[in-house]
Amino acid sequence: MIHVEEFRQAAEEIGRWGRTLILTHDRPDGDALGACIAMKRSIESAGRKATILLAETCPVRYTFLAEQTPLYVWPSDRPTSILEGFDGILVLDTCSLSQLAPFRPLLTGCPLPRVVLDHHATRDDLSDGGAPVTYLIDSSAASACSLVYRWCQAAGWPIDTAIAEALFVGLVTDTGWYRFSNTDAETFQIAGHLVEQGARPDIVYGRLYEMWPTARLRIKALALSTIELHADARLALMHLDPAMFAQAGATPKDTEELVNEPMAAGSVMVSILFVQEEDGRLRASFRSKSPQVCGIDIDIAALASQFGGGGHRRAAGARLEGEWGALRDRIIAAACQAIKESC
Repeated sequence: MIHVEEFRQAAEEIGRWGRTLILTHDRPDGDALGACIAMKRSIESAGRKATILLAETCPVRYTFLAEQTPLYVWPSDRPTSILEGFDGILVLDTCSLSQLAPFRPLLTGCPLPRVVLDHHATRDDLSDGGAPVTYLIDSSAASACSLVYRWCQAAGWPIDTAIAEALFVGLVTDTGWYRFSNTDAETFQIAGHLVEQGARPDIVYGRLYEMWPTARLRIKALALSTIELHADARLALMHLDPAMFAQAGATPKDTEELVNEPMAAGSVMVSILFVQEEDGRLRASFRSKSPQVCGIDIDIAALASQFGGGGHRRAAGARLEGEWGALRDRIIAAACQAIKESC
């Protein structure tokens, strides 16, 4: 749990920075983008400047958040002189070096102070051997946007309609619209206040879940066509490769939340989606059901950590390099073993 005073001290530190660089993990989701946009607007409402730098373009489904908030994309060949003029770095929704890999040319050797706000269990040293870092991490929080909300409350920063909408997006996407096990009483308390401040649940839902590109339907159909069941149908697997993305006219950004689809089957306790990327790397997304639903408790973050990944107990991910077949077999074997040990 992060104490109110810690939030206030972090707010004071950022208040001393004339210009803040805001970073988040690669493949930014609703929680990451909502947190970044809410913090940028909050910092600027306090009379300071802030810039959001992403590792890749904003996914189409979240572009409505950026209509009034500029988002810049970091090209890997851009000189690190971009840091000139910044006084500090705010890292949101991750404390994982692997998830910040695209920014390593920026962070390596950079002396700027850093503040890290995160709710994941995976925690790496982001000091790069010398830069001062303030860690604000609470793995019990439902989302990064929950922590940004607490920060604003502790610091006395006002929440306008735009900030409320950004925070609401992070809240609902990271809790699966309140159906995931990380949903708690605080989630609903925060949601209620955000609605009071102008967030519209009906509009947010429509923008998030009723505006997918048609390529999403095609890639979803292809993914579902690859389903395999293992461990007495308790483990479900799907996979996608570059040829399938080309066939569907889709990109890996269109796969968000697809890993959850097999969880609708009563027997499935663990779902894994494999995505072979253009650069040859394999991305694996993991999900597991609550023990109150399926009867066993499988820590999916621990499973992902065996392959250099991490995340939450019920949702995690990893990126690997190597031969696809061998990596796939290793992950299946580890998942089956985790299920066996939990039964």
